[in-house]
Amino acid sequence: MKLTITFALSILLVLPVLLPAQDIATIQAQEDLYFVGDRTYSCFYVTDAGVIVIDPLDSVRATATLAAIRKVTDQPVKYVFYSHNHWDHISGGRVFAEDGPQFISHREAKEHITPHPDVVTPDSTWSGDRTTFRLGGKELELYYYGRNHGNGMTVFRFPAYRAIFVIDLVVPDRVLYAYLPDASPRNWVEDLEEIQQLDFDTVYMAHLRAIGDRKDIDLMQAYFADLYAAVEEALANGTPFFEIPTTVKLPQYEHLKNYEAWLPMNVWRILMEKSIGK
Repeated sequence: MKLTITFALSILLVLPVLLPAQDIATIQAQEDLYFVGDRTYSCFYVTDAGVIVIDPLDSVRATATLAAIRKVTDQPVKYVFYSHNHWDHISGGRVFAEDGPQFISHREAKEHITPHPDVVTPDSTWSGDRTTFRLGGKELELYYYGRNHGNGMTVFRFPAYRAIFVIDLVVPDRVLYAYLPDASPRNWVEDLEEIQQLDFDTVYMAHLRAIGDRKDIDLMQAYFADLYAAVEEALANGTPFFEIPTTVKLPQYEHLKNYEAWLPMNVWRILMEKSIGK
């Protein structure tokens, strides 16, 4: 029992840590909208009254983001938005401290951020399902759907470009992350349906590939549907419970990253939801 607990705790401690930086690049998605990263991306939006940063990531990537900002504008960073409560997306906030920005998250995200010395606690929150921030003649819409991947998860919409920035809820070209540590899969599925109702053509994402479209959301929805169907079929067929994670296969997704390693953990998470309701 001690070994099991120790192993579980070690996994939890490793989860928030991003992989070492590789070749960090700056992607100009629109005239004034940029993404900076390698396998994980932050975002900055340049306005006439200052810069908006979405998800500082860790200190290495935040430093790269600040350097990219300084190459395109001398405007100060006015706002740093957190998409949700997970450390890997927010621990680099102090890099922007010199400009004295306001740190903003949904109230649910702030309430569920586990204390960490590298994380700047938001000094401002918003609540409810939707709000709009304006700076320098630009608008940024924020949407909250409830608990899904993490707590306080915010989807950002750029009305000027009919585009949305979806963090972690949609990861292109990969199966779901490991065993979905603190997610609510059923809510996640429902929220993807709600997100599809927004007015957008372009989808910006935080992992693996920064720019996509509705097909990336479609793929995530299809994967969830097939994952649920396969688990339900195994249960209905009387497959021994503890054999299901190793017997369920989804060959139509073999091309996705981490299929072999993470599919069994994805199955376990759905099994847990179906067996204990969480």
